[in-house]
Amino acid sequence: MLFVHHVHSVHVVHKNYLTQTKGKKMKKTKNLIVFLLAILLISACGKKDDRKVIGIAVSGYAAPFFKVVVAGAEEEAKKQNVKLKILDAQWNDQTQAGQVEALIAQGVDAICLIPCNSKAAIPSMKKIKKAGIPLIVLNTRHDPSVEDIVETFVGASAEKEAAIAAQSIIDILGPKGGNVVIVEGAAGAHTAIYRTKGFEDVIKKHPNIKIIDKQNTGWDRANALKVMEDFLIKHKKIDAIYAHDDNLAMGIIQALKAANKKIPIASISGNTEGYNAIRAGDLVSTVSKPPEWEGKTAVDACVKILNGQKVDKWLHPPITNVTIKNVAGFKGTW
Repeated sequence: MLFVHHVHSVHVVHKNYLTQTKGKKMKKTKNLIVFLLAILLISACGKKDDRKVIGIAVSGYAAPFFKVVVAGAEEEAKKQNVKLKILDAQWNDQTQAGQVEALIAQGVDAICLIPCNSKAAIPSMKKIKKAGIPLIVLNTRHDPSVEDIVETFVGASAEKEAAIAAQSIIDILGPKGGNVVIVEGAAGAHTAIYRTKGFEDVIKKHPNIKIIDKQNTGWDRANALKVMEDFLIKHKKIDAIYAHDDNLAMGIIQALKAANKKIPIASISGNTEGYNAIRAGDLVSTVSKPPEWEGKTAVDACVKILNGQKVDKWLHPPITNVTIKNVAGFKGTW
């Protein structure tokens, strides 16, 4: 439309010019118009953005981890000279489904999906496949039934993270054992499901340790505080706490301090507050993984796939169990 508008403007200039000139100037006028049209064509081509576009459908920024994931993606996008379209579903399955449809309609070149709910996301994932758009699942593992739809998964094994946290609880409680409660992430989220499953699979091998309660929080700190308050009222004896992430652990710590109680907590994530809590003695351990790595790796995987290169079906980040013994070597990025 911009080009048509400019052509119309040139036509008006031409008409006015002709009104003021005679026959011998006609040739010069035509040459001028050809020159102006050439300039406009060059200008229009120069303004065109041929960069590849990657859509990132984020489950919810309520989890601060994802802000750093997206920051890493943005950094890599600049490096790779691609554009990002970032959408936040605010933990609503229907919102995310609509956002995925919008990305498909806009004709993005690839889609990175952090599912709100791994099962609820299946229809959206099938639509992406039908549209012929490469799909990369990020951070939150997809349902096994759609494995063939996904080009690659970028993220840690929730079960492996949970197994490391479980070992921390085992070490804390020792041969005597004790009662453990779990403060979970969002109901239905693959990460939350398998951070519980992986933990339970290890703990059940130790009959002296009992998981006496678990409750989801939607990855929200205030909800974690409330859940922990309820646990303290409901259960007379809690010997250890397993938190699905450091953000939730901070809510738990608040509840314990308000109740003047000291109960050991093992967590997952590795954020600044988590590391500081370990230094302060409020948190025993956290399983650290770099969120910026996930964002950068997802964009890099998209670019490779769009360029016809092969990538592994699962790209694993480095993970480490952080305790008071090694926390000095860790700095938080979120």
